[in-house]
Amino acid sequence: MRTKSASIVCLVFLFILSLPAFAAEIASPGLDRLGQAGRLWGTVRYLHPYLLDRDIDWDAALVAALPRIEGAKDQQEYAAAVQGMLDALGDPVTRVLPPDSKPRPAPEPPSAAGQAPPALTRRLDDGTMVLDFGRAVRTMGFRDLLVNVKASFRELSTAAALIVDLRGEPGEEGSAGEIFDYAMSEIGGALVGRPCRAPSQRFVQRSGYQPQEGSTSGGYYAGFVTLAAQSFAPAPQAPAGARRVVFLVDSGSPLPALAFALQSVGDARIVAQGPVGEEALAATRRVSLGEGLKAQVRVSEILPMAGWPGVHADVELPAGASADAAFAAAAAELEKDGWGKPAGSAAAAPLPDAVFRPDESYPEMLAPDLAHRRLAVIRAWNVIHYFYPYLHLIGDWDAVLPEYLGRMEKADSGRDYALTLLEMMTRVPDGHTTVFGHPEIAKFLGDAFLPLSVRWIEGAAVVVAVGEEARAAGIAPGDAIAAVDGEPVAARIERLSRAVSASTPAALMAKICGSYLLRGPAGPAVLAVQGAGGKTREVRLTRDPKARFQPPPAGDTVRILPGNLGYVDMTRLTVPEVDGMFERLKGTRALIFDMRGYPQGTAWSIAPRINTKGAKVGAQFRRSQVSALSEEEGSAGFYFAQPLPPLPPGKELYTAPTVMLIDERAISQSEHTGLFFEAASGTTLIGTSTAGANGDVTGFTLPGGITVYFTGHDVRHADGRQLQRIGLTPDVEVAPTRAGLRAGKDEVLERALRYLEERLR
Repeated sequence: MRTKSASIVCLVFLFILSLPAFAAEIASPGLDRLGQAGRLWGTVRYLHPYLLDRDIDWDAALVAALPRIEGAKDQQEYAAAVQGMLDALGDPVTRVLPPDSKPRPAPEPPSAAGQAPPALTRRLDDGTMVLDFGRAVRTMGFRDLLVNVKASFRELSTAAALIVDLRGEPGEEGSAGEIFDYAMSEIGGALVGRPCRAPSQRFVQRSGYQPQEGSTSGGYYAGFVTLAAQSFAPAPQAPAGARRVVFLVDSGSPLPALAFALQSVGDARIVAQGPVGEEALAATRRVSLGEGLKAQVRVSEILPMAGWPGVHADVELPAGASADAAFAAAAAELEKDGWGKPAGSAAAAPLPDAVFRPDESYPEMLAPDLAHRRLAVIRAWNVIHYFYPYLHLIGDWDAVLPEYLGRMEKADSGRDYALTLLEMMTRVPDGHTTVFGHPEIAKFLGDAFLPLSVRWIEGAAVVVAVGEEARAAGIAPGDAIAAVDGEPVAARIERLSRAVSASTPAALMAKICGSYLLRGPAGPAVLAVQGAGGKTREVRLTRDPKARFQPPPAGDTVRILPGNLGYVDMTRLTVPEVDGMFERLKGTRALIFDMRGYPQGTAWSIAPRINTKGAKVGAQFRRSQVSALSEEEGSAGFYFAQPLPPLPPGKELYTAPTVMLIDERAISQSEHTGLFFEAASGTTLIGTSTAGANGDVTGFTLPGGITVYFTGHDVRHADGRQLQRIGLTPDVEVAPTRAGLRAGKDEVLERALRYLEERLR
C-alpha cells in the first residue's frame, strides 16, 4: 500500500508558493530595462553570427552597459546605453532603431467587385516601364496586388528598360514584408533576361546546448547552416533578350535577392535615397526594448560571390533628396553605358570559420560586483529560455528574470550570491538541475557525510541502512531522524528546498533525504533519533568528508529466487555481464529487474533480448533548435525516434514475463531503461513513481567558477506520452513501511513475487 504524507505535500506546496514572493518588491523602470536588455543580449548571443565566428567579449559589453541602462533618465539615454552595448559587435546592421514617429499610411480600400484594381505599372514617354511596387504593397489589398501582378507579367517581360520603384514599403516586419516577398517571387521572372543567382547566406544553428566544459551524450552542437542560393531564369513565356532594370529604394524599402542577382551580372543597378548597407539583404530580427523602442539584430551573414563586390548602391543620393530627383537619377542610369557587365571581378575575402568559444566562468570572482552578478542571472535565464526542452512545464520563466536581477542588488557577499543562484535554479524543477563549483555552495549543502542512508517514508525521514558507527550507536532501519545538529527535520527540509531542484515533490524529498539532509561540516554531528517505541534520543556520530556511505549489496547481482524466478540488481549489473545473466536465467519462469537506483548502461544490451513485442522504437527525443530560420525561440525543432537495437546474431529471446521494481530513486538512465523495457516487452512496473527527470545532461558556467547542469533533451515514451515531471508510474503500487524495515523485509520485492505467482498460475 502506498502512503502519502500530508506534511510533505504541504511543505513542498508552501515552498513553491513562496518562490514568486519577491516579484512585487522589484518592479521598477530600471529593472524592467535591465530585463529587456538581458533578453536582447541573449538574442545576440545565440543568433548573431559574429558571436560564433569572431572573438567578441560580449560579457564585457553587457557589464559595461548595465549601470548606464539602469540609471538612464529617459528614453534617449536608455537607447544610447543599449546602443553602446551593441557597438561592441562592430556591426552597423545591429542597432537600436529610432522610435517610429511617422504614422503608417492607411491602405487604400480594395476595389469593389467587378471594378478594375489600380494600375501597378505605367510607361514613360520614352517607353521605359515603371513598376510601382512599393506603393502597391503599401496601398493594395493582397487580392488586388496579385491580380495586378498577373495582369502585368506579360507587359513587364517585354520591356527592355524598367524602373522598379520600391520606395515607401514599410520597414516593419510582418504581413507587409510577407506580401512583398510573395508578390516579388510571382513577378520576378518577368525581370530576368538571362540566368543569374543571388548570394548565399548562412545562419547560426544551435541544436541543443553545447556544454561549456566536459562532454555529454546528447550530441548537442553549434554551427552554421548555409542556405542554397536562389537562382533565377527567364520565365518560359517571356521573350529572350537583355533587360536593363533599375531598382529605386529609400531608407524604408527592402531589396529582394533578385536585385542583387541581376546586379551581379550587370542587368540591374540600384539607385538609393540614403545609404544601402547589408541589412538590405541580410536577415534581421527585431527585439522589443519597451518604451516604444526596438533593436534590430543581424541573424545572417552574406557569403562572398565571384563577380559581385557585396551589397552596395550603384548610385547613392542623400537621404533628404527629393523623390523626383531620385526618380530622375534612376531614369538617367538607364541611359548610361556598361550594362551587361559583371558588377566586379575581385574575389571578396571568405568569412571566418565557426569556432566554439566557451563562456568565461571568472573563477576568481567568488563575490562578483553587481554587474557580474546580473550577468550571471541574464546568462542563466537565456540558456534556460532558449535551450531547456521542458520550458513549457516549469511555469512563468519570464518572471524569473526581473525578479533575480533585483535580488542580486543585495546579494553582495559570496555566500548570498551563490545561494541566490541556487534558489534561482530551483525554478527549473528538474532532478538534473544541479549547481556547483562555488565554495559557499559546498558549505551550505554540507561537504561531509554520516554512515546512514535515509528515505522519506510514511511522512518521516526514515533510516533504511546503517554503517558500523551508526549501528554501534544503536541506530537501526526503521528509526526516524527528528533533528540534525539541533535543527528540526521539517525546518531543515524547508531550508534545503530553496537550494535543491527536483521534478516532483516525492523526488525532491528523495533527493534531500538521500543526499543532503544529514550532510554538514566535518566532525561531530548530533542527531535526534526516534526509535520503534516512539521515544526520541540524542545520538552523536562523526561526519567524514571522504566517506560517503554506500549500503552493502544484498545478495548476488544475478540470482534465482524461490519459485524459479530470476532476479537482477540493475544498479550493479554491467554490460559484459548481460550475456552471462541471460544464460543463467534462461530457464526461469519470469525475470525481476530491480531498478531502485541507477543502472550501468545495460538497457541497450538487455532490451533486444526481451523484445517479445518486436518493437522498433524505444523512446522519442526532442530538443531545442535555436536558429533564426525558426520564428519560435527555443522551439523543439529536432525530433527523432530512438530505435531499439536488434537481437544480436546467435542470441536467444527471453520470452517469460518481466517485472521492474521502481521508486523515486530511479532517475534519468533508470527511467530510460524503463522506456526501453516497456516498449520491448510491456514490462510490469511495481513500486512507486520514478523521479521524472530524463534527457542527456548539458551544462553552462557562471561567474565565480559555478557550473549549472540541466536536462538537454525532451524524452518521451515511444508513443509520445510525457515522462518528465511524471516519471514511470507503477502498474502495481507499493511502498516500504517503517514496520517492514524494522522486520528486515523488502516489501516491494515481496509484492513483485506475489504478483508473479498470481500471474503464472
